[in-house]
Amino acid sequence: MVGALPRIKTLVLEGPAADVLKDVDESAPDAYDQILRQIGRRFGHTDAPMDVMRRSDNRRQMDNESLQEYEQALRLLHREAWPNKTNEQRDSELKRRFEDGLSKTEMTQYLRLHARDCDFSATVLKARQYADAAETMRPKKTVRIMKKPQTIVPSADDDETVSF
Repeated sequence: MVGALPRIKTLVLEGPAADVLKDVDESAPDAYDQILRQIGRRFGHTDAPMDVMRRSDNRRQMDNESLQEYEQALRLLHREAWPNKTNEQRDSELKRRFEDGLSKTEMTQYLRLHARDCDFSATVLKARQYADAAETMRPKKTVRIMKKPQTIVPSADDDETVSF
């Protein structure tokens, strides 16, 4: 069964990925590890850890992204970029990045004022409460019906010209 896995991988892969596997000895006990190394060398990033750190540092909330999705994306990127950080270190950095990356500046200001002493989870909760309150307070659109202006028909007196 050990030798079957690399053969299955070879059948599934196509093009350049299949070409990479030509140098792998499928009967070797570490064939699976060799496959991963070869594919990583061919298709992987040359500086993957730094790339993840940059993506984590530069992550901003997108226009169509909810607060929950943004929070989860930050958590995943941060955990991948800095796997050895303690929960306390992770919490303070995530809180700062969350506030700095929000798409609405009003919410960022609100959180900096009202969530100053909160941890990351409490800050996200306050942001969600703010978003809910802002949604309910959004002004309703009104429609005004304009009447047609009345046209004035000139009378015979209006046709007279006055000279000086």
